Amino acid sequence: MNYFTDFAFYRRFACALLILVPATFSLRAQQELTLQEALAQAHNNQLYQARLEQIEVLKGKLQQAGRRPNPHFESEFETGALWEDSNDYLLSLVLSQTWERGGKRDLRQQIAQADLEQATLEADDHLRVLTSNIRLAFVELLQLQRQVSLLDTHAERIDRVLQFDQVRVREGEIPSLNPEYLRAELTELAAQRGEFVTQRYQVQYQLNALMGAPVETAYVAVEEETQEITLPSVADILRFASRNRSDLRKLRSVIQQADLRISMERAVAKRDWDLGLGYHRIRSTLNSNDFLPGGIIDSADSSSNLLEMRLTIPLSLWDDNSGNLSAAIAAKSVRERELAHAEILVQSEVLSAYQEYQFNQQRGELYRQNLVPKLEENLQRLEAAYQLTGEAVSEWLGTQREFLYAALQGLQADFHSRESVVKLEQAMGGSLEEVTQAPSP
Repeated sequence: MNYFTDFAFYRRFACALLILVPATFSLRAQQELTLQEALAQAHNNQLYQARLEQIEVLKGKLQQAGRRPNPHFESEFETGALWEDSNDYLLSLVLSQTWERGGKRDLRQQIAQADLEQATLEADDHLRVLTSNIRLAFVELLQLQRQVSLLDTHAERIDRVLQFDQVRVREGEIPSLNPEYLRAELTELAAQRGEFVTQRYQVQYQLNALMGAPVETAYVAVEEETQEITLPSVADILRFASRNRSDLRKLRSVIQQADLRISMERAVAKRDWDLGLGYHRIRSTLNSNDFLPGGIIDSADSSSNLLEMRLTIPLSLWDDNSGNLSAAIAAKSVRERELAHAEILVQSEVLSAYQEYQFNQQRGELYRQNLVPKLEENLQRLEAAYQLTGEAVSEWLGTQREFLYAALQGLQADFHSRESVVKLEQAMGGSLEEVTQAPSP
């Protein structure tokens, strides 16, 4: 069967090209985005904005913590019974103030300040994790773009050979061509490209959510020039992580808060006193029936002014707050153990990320410097021989597939190498540049 007269083949070939070409044009029409521009949009993330709003909430609580208790004002007015003289009355005015003992007000302010600092650390940690996730999504988007571009280049190369061979067959330069291999290759390329494009959209949606951008916004990741950084020593990285990991800093802050809670429970055990100052005025009308012998006093008015000083002292007979104090002390012990465990986990994460970084760097260099260049050289040699003889198309296509697979694996290795850098910096709690610039202990 002559495949050049098989119109079904050409229809399949045209369909494959229709799948590849429009998607390529759609990528070119998208908005360009650099990594720095993506990172700058991290502040638009809704969860990060919520962390900032929480800081404002705690600022209000800090302001409230400095307030003193309001004074109490009591007033009382009593008149005589309905059947007695209505001129009899009692007027009382009492002003009292709570005296907070044990330094509660100062402790409230310190606790509120510690809560505010904790929220600030949490916001910084959230931003650090958010920017790391944006970097990972951006690098993955860039990798998928390169994979799609590599498939397009591979398809164009096969199409160019096919078109050239059609002319050569018609002119009798080479024997009749069997395009079965090319047709299968183009079909596989179309399916593989569709998978990469689907993954690319998924990563794009994830990146938009991280940046706080509309989900449907389309971007093309643009590569930026980066300087190679010398990998610091493990000891320097571990030391830097211990000082700068925000989760460790938060746990240390929690332990400081636990000390404040213990002091507050001790202060609560010292019950507050209420100090009061009052004025009382009593007036009554005396009748003759109230005295003997009758008629000595026909009518007499009397009044008295009283000054009251009041002190209310709660008695800690059954509740001395010892249970809450013991709980606060035990809670501090829990936090200290959590910090010790977290420090071990951080060391484990740093060492794992460090080893992964070194492995992925070596693997990426193996593909970039050895495997891919050798396969490309072999491919060019076979393609030159094939153009001369028109034979061994299966061997040429097999080498094409090997080269494509190695190139895709090289892109994957490059992505993992960049990913391991981000993971290492996540484990460190900072960038590699900061470690190299940090002063020696």
